[in-house]
Amino acid sequence: MAYPEVDFIYLNEEDMVKAGVTDMKGCVEAMEEMFRLLKAGDFRMGGSNANSHGIMMTFPEASPFPNMPTDGPDRRFMAMPAYLGGKFDMAGMKWYGSNTENRKKGLPRSILMLTLNDKDTGAPLAYMSANILSAFRTGAVPGGWY
Repeated sequence: MAYPEVDFIYLNEEDMVKAGVTDMKGCVEAMEEMFRLLKAGDFRMGGSNANSHGIMMTFPEASPFPNMPTDGPDRRFMAMPAYLGGKFDMAGMKWYGSNTENRKKGLPRSILMLTLNDKDTGAPLAYMSANILSAFRTGAVPGGWY
């Protein structure tokens, strides 16, 4: 049986910068539009109320399984699915793993990825490194209030 080809774009941090992720003016404008859509209700997130910020997986303080990580400072994984309407009209999910021990390995505390999906088929459209994206989004939210 032949499988249909599903093609998507992969963007690492360097690709994200080349694509314009550091355009703060554009980011502020996107956040302003996102808040308008949130106010209008043209969005869905996870959970039974369709407004949950995500689902977090944590680890136990002790584990009988030798390979299972145990709890530590800021050690978790989180999936944050959402649909945003309007001109965005896109489904996707932010995924991150976080552990303060990452710094000892020369890595950021949190490592973020973003997947964008076709809203009808669920096919991936893009898989992107999202640390810089998230940092600019964080700065753009209060920046839009000035």
